[in-house]
Amino acid sequence: MQKLDRIWNASRPFGCAILLSVLGSHWVVAGKVELSGGGQLTGDVRRVEDANGKTAHVIVRVDPDMSIAVAGTHTRRTVEADQLVEYRSKAAAAGQDAEAQFELARWCKSKTLLNQYHFHLVRTIELDPDHRLARAALGYVKSGNEWISFEKLRRSQGLVQDGKGRWVLPEVLSVRQYSDEAERASKLWIKNFRRLHSRAIRGDAEALAEINAIDDPMATNAIAGEFLRSRSSRANLRTLRMTYVRLLAKFRNQTAVSTLVEAGLNETDAIVREEALRQLVEYGGSSAVASYLPLLRSNSPAQVKAAARALEYFPNAELAFEYVRALITEQKTRTQMGSGGTDASFGNNGVNGLTQGSKVVERTTQIRHPEVLQLVKTIAPGVDYGFDENAWRRYFASLRNPPRSDLRRDP
Repeated sequence: MQKLDRIWNASRPFGCAILLSVLGSHWVVAGKVELSGGGQLTGDVRRVEDANGKTAHVIVRVDPDMSIAVAGTHTRRTVEADQLVEYRSKAAAAGQDAEAQFELARWCKSKTLLNQYHFHLVRTIELDPDHRLARAALGYVKSGNEWISFEKLRRSQGLVQDGKGRWVLPEVLSVRQYSDEAERASKLWIKNFRRLHSRAIRGDAEALAEINAIDDPMATNAIAGEFLRSRSSRANLRTLRMTYVRLLAKFRNQTAVSTLVEAGLNETDAIVREEALRQLVEYGGSSAVASYLPLLRSNSPAQVKAAARALEYFPNAELAFEYVRALITEQKTRTQMGSGGTDASFGNNGVNGLTQGSKVVERTTQIRHPEVLQLVKTIAPGVDYGFDENAWRRYFASLRNPPRSDLRRDP
């Protein structure tokens, strides 16, 4: 009775085991059934197929008076008697020959007899300690004249395993773990901050106080996201968005700086945009200049204007010639001229040829940028050559290479 209880309890988690009393049936040599939820049943095994040839259930005879039927969907692997009969025959034939033991191990793996596979690999190296393929299959490597486990070798090299079984330096693992933890914390902030933001725009004073008190850099992504999304809001959120700008400036990380750089260029609210630029002057100025300066060569007048306006917060005399080059830019436009029909030309003898009645005309327009001129003037106070690029170039060249006085003396 105790054996019955033990078998029944082992099979109950699957909700599929049926105890059978099978007497007088013909059974063959024992096999085993590996259950999908873990564990296994050992005994005489017989599979029962359905009309489609699939395993409907497996019957395992655990002793002469008791059998268990397990639904096919709850079995991970079934090793039937005929496989074990063949295995025992091969095992007896392998004897004390290392190569035969290794070949038997390979056969066991092909039949998914994994326990037997490992046993015969170990048996191989017991008979032939330098069997290279068996050693490799068991995870050994040659270190000098000694075989050691791959794990031991890696640990001797100062490596550790990460959660995916890869060997890495401890500092690499530490960075990855920190990154994973940071990602989880960031996602949690995004979820919680969205609720705070919704309460704050409704005027909830407690939510506003919580937002102002945030000092966790892991909240950066959450704050940056709401700051950018709120740009398109029809409600007047200037005060709240100014708070977001100051919080981002306090964190001084890559996400915070890149968000403020974007705001310094594209923010539609001038007050908020100027606050973002002022904060970048305190921290992040080099990133801002690196982002804005290339836009002075843009084909879009709007981008040139926005870049020049932002660069006024970071005047740099070393960039004088870059500024001057952007005083006047060229914009190319393509216009289709004509009706789009076909014209025929006639000579004395009739039609000479056909020509298209429309064509695309490309025009180049020179555009002056007052914002760039103002930028140039910030590094040359009291000087104004207007949009005369050559005059500006001569002026800045003279500052870099002042004329030398003649030091020769008259005899």
